[in-house]
Amino acid sequence: MSENLITNFSLISRLFGNLFHRMPTDPVLENVFNWLQQKGLQQVWALHTDNESERAIADVQMLIKPAMLEDEYLALFSIDGGKVPMHMAAYDLDEQAFLAFRQERGMPDLTSPVDFGLVLLTASWIEDNLNSTVAQAELFEQYLLPYAGKFLSKVESAATLPFYRSLALLTREILAATADELDETQSQT
Repeated sequence: MSENLITNFSLISRLFGNLFHRMPTDPVLENVFNWLQQKGLQQVWALHTDNESERAIADVQMLIKPAMLEDEYLALFSIDGGKVPMHMAAYDLDEQAFLAFRQERGMPDLTSPVDFGLVLLTASWIEDNLNSTVAQAELFEQYLLPYAGKFLSKVESAATLPFYRSLALLTREILAATADELDETQSQT
């Protein structure tokens, strides 16, 4: 993969993974939202932008009260009646196989059910710690892309605020670009 896309993919998958995995009012995200509102995403976004992606970046960076965003998060992802199931098992993906995949690569054990955010965080961990295009390609092919295709479509159609709809669109873009880079890298070896 190109060095710029690798660096940005790791950062963005960690960022987006946490935004999907954690409640917006989680103290861990306080500085993340401050960074976003200072146009941080715009500064690190390495992909070509069109009007739609520029608007999506602006939507993710806009000032929004965490409590309002938390209401949206709960409406979308709550275990008790959220519009979009978060957990891997809801998308006919083998959670035990995914956990074995992580364990084989020496990744920390997970204490909660696997959700989409954790799979994105796994991609970042592989990029930062293994530097293995084989592991990354396996993650993409077996887990991340099949999960993303279904999950992100549901988020885009169910979100009422622009934040999560735009986050889903940008996640789809970075995953597509990275998948293309992985394909190119593997065809060269």
